[in-house]
Amino acid sequence: MKRPTLLTQILALNALLITATVLAASVAASLHSDPLIERKRFLVLVAALLAMVLVNGWLLRRRFAPLEELIDAMERVAFGGRDPRAAIPTANVEEVARLHRAFDRMLERLESERTRTATAVLRAQEGERARLARDLHDEANQALTGVLLRLEATAQHAPPELRDELRETQGVATQAMGELVRLARELRPVALDDLGLGAALRTQVDEFGRRAGLKTTLTMAEAGVEDLDADAQIVVYRIVQEGLSNVARHASARSVRVDVERPYGGTVVRLSDDGAGFQPGVAAPGLGLRGMRERAVLAGGNFCVESTPGRGTTIELRLGAAAA
Repeated sequence: MKRPTLLTQILALNALLITATVLAASVAASLHSDPLIERKRFLVLVAALLAMVLVNGWLLRRRFAPLEELIDAMERVAFGGRDPRAAIPTANVEEVARLHRAFDRMLERLESERTRTATAVLRAQEGERARLARDLHDEANQALTGVLLRLEATAQHAPPELRDELRETQGVATQAMGELVRLARELRPVALDDLGLGAALRTQVDEFGRRAGLKTTLTMAEAGVEDLDADAQIVVYRIVQEGLSNVARHASARSVRVDVERPYGGTVVRLSDDGAGFQPGVAAPGLGLRGMRERAVLAGGNFCVESTPGRGTTIELRLGAAAA
């Protein structure tokens, strides 16, 4: 059955109120024309008008309540892991229901465009990182290799007083080559392309532990993570990478633990440290939490952070069925 429009409901209610007022006035007019009666008649009319205004306001408030709830829900909508349409109440008035449906369609278009744009941006970022990694490996690293060979040749024929200095220069060049290789691997890990996400995570965690001098632990679900699509694998790898970087820069931790679970066909990645922690409600510049959350949303997942000052930090990524 089609619901009556909001205008029809308001007109019908006002018609009933006006009819009731006229009836009350008619009753008052039939009283005797005595001064005392006249005052009573006036008081009856005033009371009837006040009652009409109060009842009319109460009824209109009830009729417009769904619209107010819809407006409040619109103001609370935030894009994230959850469907933003879940915050919109069910309307019981035709115009509000139409507005509800139109807002849902607008949210779908916005979310679709936002996801498409974010996907294009992140893929462009990964492509640029891969290009930079190739340039560092193929050009800068080869140039340094040429410098090392020239230094070696020069050191063999150099006077003894310059030979030690040339050896030190070779050591600096070798160290620079190592830093370039490390940077290239961070920009685009070879293990992720060649061996898959599981091996790339293990390499990443082990190398981080050696560089930072921390105890690191990685536990991987027996099902593995190789069945994730390419975008999801990049999201998992980058979030773990950013989380480990935060631990090194801000946490002052002694140990880090990374757990990868596969409950109900979904994926849960959890990174915990025993460091200084922070207050999640207070802005923490430099932690990259917004970027990690954006990556999680891109993969259709949820991202959350739990931290207490002095008691460490835990970040958690949920993908697939685990994000529901």
